[in-house]
Amino acid sequence: MEDKELHSKENTFVFIDINFGNERVGRLVIELFNKVAPKTVENFRALCTGEKGLGKHNKPLHYKGCRFHRIISQCFVQSGDIINNNGTGGESIYDDVFDIENYKLQHTKEGLIGMSTISGTNSVNSQFYITSAPCEHLDGTNIVFGTVRKGLDIIKEMATVERINDHPVQDILITDCGELKKGQPWNIHIVDETEDMYPPWPNDWEEGNDSTGIEKAITTIRESGNFYFLKKNYSSSQNKYLKTLRYIDWYLKSGKYSDNVFIDNCKFRTLLNLAAVNLKSKKYKEALHYCNQCETIDANNGKVYYRRAQAKLGLRDIDEALDDLRKAMSLLPNDKSIQNILKIAKSDKLLHLKKEREFFRRVFK
Repeated sequence: MEDKELHSKENTFVFIDINFGNERVGRLVIELFNKVAPKTVENFRALCTGEKGLGKHNKPLHYKGCRFHRIISQCFVQSGDIINNNGTGGESIYDDVFDIENYKLQHTKEGLIGMSTISGTNSVNSQFYITSAPCEHLDGTNIVFGTVRKGLDIIKEMATVERINDHPVQDILITDCGELKKGQPWNIHIVDETEDMYPPWPNDWEEGNDSTGIEKAITTIRESGNFYFLKKNYSSSQNKYLKTLRYIDWYLKSGKYSDNVFIDNCKFRTLLNLAAVNLKSKKYKEALHYCNQCETIDANNGKVYYRRAQAKLGLRDIDEALDDLRKAMSLLPNDKSIQNILKIAKSDKLLHLKKEREFFRRVFK
């Protein structure tokens, strides 16, 4: 089927807002192919709006609150069990199930949306999947009826989360969903307390055409991370800094940048900020990781070794921490914070040696 036929003016658009745990990560905007599978499209649309009320099982016919219960890397993510919320149930707006309309479209690329066929049948209910790669093995058994227009990077991000037997450890939830009428704004950015009005994922940003605008966006997003850091909202702060890195990486790949100094400086400061956030959250391995990245950009910055020493102290690697603190002191000899933590580390080292000597004295007496 030609693209012109698929993307007709009559197509329905819906949105799905997604959280990873308590943090909103963005919005999916999905175009539904009305002419390909009108009955399937209407089922999905109504389950997004929740307009049908309660179903046969006295549960809302609504995707809001559904988990993404299954994630298979380089294949698809799955959700839509409105009955049991774990992949074992579901219900359509017509009945428990309804017959698959057709297999006209193939699973040729990422971002296609289809209904999950009930094993051993030719039927579907409310469960759906979104491809994260071509899935030819689903051709002829599952119906494709739409495509992701915005937010595809959210699906890619799902593939990176921790899982046990394809089930995400952290809840990935549909927090809101509905229909987007013609002319209605898609609102793919997340409104919060900051001046950051940019989409969570730069591939969805249609205005990023010149280096000045992109660098302004990167600066604004990073400053929004600083805003939350000062408010001690370390989770939101980290999300903003990670978003900053996404925009920097996207900028580098775009070939539109001309100022390497801006890129290196902003990336360095963002990584150093991420180290600080993780130290505050007592995530010492993560803080160490970001400090190591900072060192590859600027090996003569005392703050890198100071924060890395804090991470190593948190991991009880006192000798390595002392080495970093001595480096930090050589670069920032008048910094009181470094002097104070160096005293603490030396005291910890002496206490450790004392306990070690006492242990061996008892063992070999």
